[in-house]
Amino acid sequence: MTSYLVDNTEEIKPQGMRGTGFYSNKKWIEIRDFITRRDKMTCQSCGEPITGRYIVDHIKEVNETNVHDWDIAYNPENLQLLCQSCHNAKTFSTVGGTTNETFW
Repeated sequence: MTSYLVDNTEEIKPQGMRGTGFYSNKKWIEIRDFITRRDKMTCQSCGEPITGRYIVDHIKEVNETNVHDWDIAYNPENLQLLCQSCHNAKTFSTVGGTTNETFW
């Protein structure tokens, strides 16, 4: 008899940058806090003061292949403070099936 059960014996690996530990390392926390002070808790997209959740956003996306590139991962010129709404609009909106990186 053929088994239709899925083999769950493979280790489940973390997905994306959150699973790498990048966002919990000391260097990132220090630069993140610097960006919140530099941008004075104001969303760099809509210009509104941020009173709720915020994201220090990488303008050029950080990923597993460039996470050790200082110019992308930690350079303040590649980082901006965004409110949750603007971050979600930037990150999750698509144009023709691709992210809208060219618009930001």
